[in-house]
Amino acid sequence: MKVISMGPVTYIPEAKAILKMPSSAEIITEPDDVEKIGNYEIVPWGDGNTLPADVLKKIKKSEVVGANLEFNVSAGYGQGIKPMRRVVENNKIVGYEDVFDDEVLEFFEDNDISGYFLEQLTDLKAFYNVFPEIIVSTDKKKIVSLRSKEAVFSRWGVIDPNKGRITKHFYSAKWGDSPKKEDIAVTDVLDRFNPLMSLNEYLKATKPSYRYVLPVNMPTPGRTYYQEPYWWSIFLSGWYDFSQQIPLFKTSKLKHALGVKKIIYISPKYFENIFKEENIDPNDKEAVAARVAKEHTAFNDFLTGEQNFGKALVAIKEMVHSGSGAKEEKHIEIVDVPDKMEGGEYIEDSEEVSNVISYAMASHQSLIGSVPGKSKGSMSGTDKRELFQIKQALMKPTRDRLMRPLTLIKRFNGWDKNIVFAVPDFEFTTLDVNKSGKELAITT
Repeated sequence: MKVISMGPVTYIPEAKAILKMPSSAEIITEPDDVEKIGNYEIVPWGDGNTLPADVLKKIKKSEVVGANLEFNVSAGYGQGIKPMRRVVENNKIVGYEDVFDDEVLEFFEDNDISGYFLEQLTDLKAFYNVFPEIIVSTDKKKIVSLRSKEAVFSRWGVIDPNKGRITKHFYSAKWGDSPKKEDIAVTDVLDRFNPLMSLNEYLKATKPSYRYVLPVNMPTPGRTYYQEPYWWSIFLSGWYDFSQQIPLFKTSKLKHALGVKKIIYISPKYFENIFKEENIDPNDKEAVAARVAKEHTAFNDFLTGEQNFGKALVAIKEMVHSGSGAKEEKHIEIVDVPDKMEGGEYIEDSEEVSNVISYAMASHQSLIGSVPGKSKGSMSGTDKRELFQIKQALMKPTRDRLMRPLTLIKRFNGWDKNIVFAVPDFEFTTLDVNKSGKELAITT
């Protein structure tokens, strides 16, 4: 039997049917046991230690996810980081003024802080983990450099039981590909609660390192080493897979001369039950592939065999708790596909899945582009302006987290204590208030 695989969709030409199975939920897994490479003890990021790279592949395949991430990064960036000085009168902050200190301005220019900020925002919005690295001068008097270590290539070492915290950061482009010890760069890690004291302790060593990573993340419940972004729910719920199947379904109908007559929906529990009943190890890839292929053949025989004409298919269904009631979940469902494409197929489905994904990623579609369907995006300019300003306000926790390394640098280098790091935003207004339609707002 010939089958054509298209990602999560398998086309069976003989039966003129599409077999759809979920897949993206499999990448969001708990880490394996500690990975030991030489004397390094590394905490894997997901099963196989490739979770961030797997998520990145998913991002690249979705226009909606990619656009939402770009919007969130751009909204968080505002006008970039700007050093400001608090103006204090009678122990009260009465305003802010520009900083003209040569040392501060030269540090920002020499380290491309605007590029650093973009890198950190991108990783934080995608993975909720960032790995800023500071570099100290050889005389141990100044922090001279600030760099962003790519999250996809970063891993934590196990918590040091004597210090009660992570003390090692491992960096390699070969995770998941059996890296050797020489493929990995190791950096000491500062105490995230008191990085200044931690840095001073490291520098007291006879031969100290001059590079250190400061842990920064957006905390999520129950996570110790690597955080799990809330928007990753689109992989666990199946909405991401659904968004990818819509163009595949349309493409398959065109590519195969509209020959698809059936879509077979299979619950993940269907094969779980088969593997359990037949004592097949789900981790045995060869055995699983062989059993799935056997089931494909069985579906093909059932749909094409003349002896089966008029016969019924026995399928399992169960009632699953949902909210205040219960919903019906079928383990197998065979759906007829209309012979004729009339145009506009799956438009409502595309609209629904785009809305759900954007909701999960906290990105209002009226602010980033059009929505599938008719008469969409009819919000007024005032509504859009208010939505955008709300979005900017909600970026403060993200910005606060990313200012941690700069605050450490300010204290270690002895900069003026009233220097703060602000992210100016444009506040859009009406032309009768400002002829340009925008005003500058400073948030710290």
